[in-house]
Amino acid sequence: MKAMDPLGEVKAAFARTLSDLIMDSYPVRAKVTVSRVPDIRLGDLGSPVAFELASSLRKSPNEIAVELSRSLKLSLIPYAISSEAIGGFVNLRLDRKRFSEAVIKAAIQLGPDFGSSKVGEGKVMVEHTSANPVHPLHVGSGRNAVIGDTFANILEKLGFEVSRHYLVNDSGRQVSLLVYARSKIPEAEVEGKPDHWYGVLYAACNCVIELKKRRGKEAEEWKEALEELRKRSPDLVNKLEEEINKDGDPESSVAELNKRYQEGKDEFVKVMFREVTEAVMEGFRQTLQRLGIRHDAYDWESELIWGGWIEKALERVKKTGYLEKEDGAYYVNLLKAAEEREDIREILGGDIEEIREKMPPIYYLSRSDGTWLYTGTDVGYSLYKFEGLKQDKVYNVIGVDQKLAQLQLRATVALMGMDPGKLVHFSYEFVDLPGVKMSGRRGRYVTIDELLDEAKRRVKDLLKGRAGINDEEIDDIAEKVAVGAIRYALIDVVPTKKVIFTWDRVLNLQENSGPFIQYAYTRTRGILRKAGEIPEEFDCSYLKEDVEVELV
Repeated sequence: MKAMDPLGEVKAAFARTLSDLIMDSYPVRAKVTVSRVPDIRLGDLGSPVAFELASSLRKSPNEIAVELSRSLKLSLIPYAISSEAIGGFVNLRLDRKRFSEAVIKAAIQLGPDFGSSKVGEGKVMVEHTSANPVHPLHVGSGRNAVIGDTFANILEKLGFEVSRHYLVNDSGRQVSLLVYARSKIPEAEVEGKPDHWYGVLYAACNCVIELKKRRGKEAEEWKEALEELRKRSPDLVNKLEEEINKDGDPESSVAELNKRYQEGKDEFVKVMFREVTEAVMEGFRQTLQRLGIRHDAYDWESELIWGGWIEKALERVKKTGYLEKEDGAYYVNLLKAAEEREDIREILGGDIEEIREKMPPIYYLSRSDGTWLYTGTDVGYSLYKFEGLKQDKVYNVIGVDQKLAQLQLRATVALMGMDPGKLVHFSYEFVDLPGVKMSGRRGRYVTIDELLDEAKRRVKDLLKGRAGINDEEIDDIAEKVAVGAIRYALIDVVPTKKVIFTWDRVLNLQENSGPFIQYAYTRTRGILRKAGEIPEEFDCSYLKEDVEVELV
């Protein structure tokens, strides 16, 4: 309903009026976009459409913006009082009193539904987190989870039918190595949170195997990491090292386990993999639940393999002539495809010389022993998403380091005859903790559990000694503030920029932080509680400061 979305109503009317004016004034069409002006002193809403028109009209953006601003029919735009050309933008000013009254009335009437809409259509899948189940969720995968969950919530508010999926990577070398390690010490009891226990086991196994291969300085680095792990779990690491050293070729043993599991015929191996993976995933679920994050479905990599989805995908690529095989390994010849198909060139960057220079010519999907790489399962999973689950659009929340792999995947999706535009790589930068260098293979990471616990401890210290709050209430408040602080810290920075994680920023009560917002919310609720009721009539002429209007 328009009345329930004053801002949306104004933006739509502004865009529509500008579009009609352009059609009447110039012999061209233009896509009109409208957004808030970064500096409220320059206006409330603005459009950069003049920049789009500049080349075709052979005029400067500012000249076009002046013409449009002078001819804009303000009477067709609700709450509009003036328009002005500033720096090539067409900026609009609103009657702040009337607009503020409309927004506040809509918020009162809609309550928790304020801000929702029905503009979204169709089934949308957001795949996020999808961390390899070999060690606890660290701060990097935590950012993935929070971004994915927040984005899914926004899409849901917009009216899309959203499903949140987690790809359980249970069939690659990493999990195979963890299962191999577990098979060496089957009698050992899992202590504490399972993902943390298995994280030590995974890292220790990596260190022992690498030490068998390395020499010199490299060997010293792995030995140092192993000794760090030994201090944390001496009995576990000692026993594991003893058992692995009895194996003349651990790498081959790990590869054989992976092959047998992907073949899906050995029930004993299947049970081993599932038990280990499920244990780690249970630890993940506990962490995610604490963050208030849920998934609607867990899609297992092994089931995609056993269900034939990769073979189905490869059959489609094979028909195009770009699927090839070398020493038993399947690959997609994307360079050849880019040279022959314009749509593939556009996906990979457009310029064929640049593609030749920067893009690996082939996209491997399997190893020479017949086992699938993660790229192969990604291709099969993409087919499953669109044709198995009938999704209209899919967002893969994956780190920026996978940009190339995601481009290759989208190109392969196009070769399969599907619309690559429906598969979106939602990329994000990583999290930096000053002074901390992380490595899952060495067991060096800062987990989300540790961050939550530390945030909770710090909040408790702030609350201790306050009158009228007992220990149980302190614990409850500290947990909520800790979760809010960590979640906000991981999405406060735009996804394309790194998060520099410092406690001074995360728990800052004086400015932009999760606890700052929670405190403001609590104070506001207190004011409303004291008022007793929300009046039906109010005077927004008291809202005079720019910051007050920005809040509205």
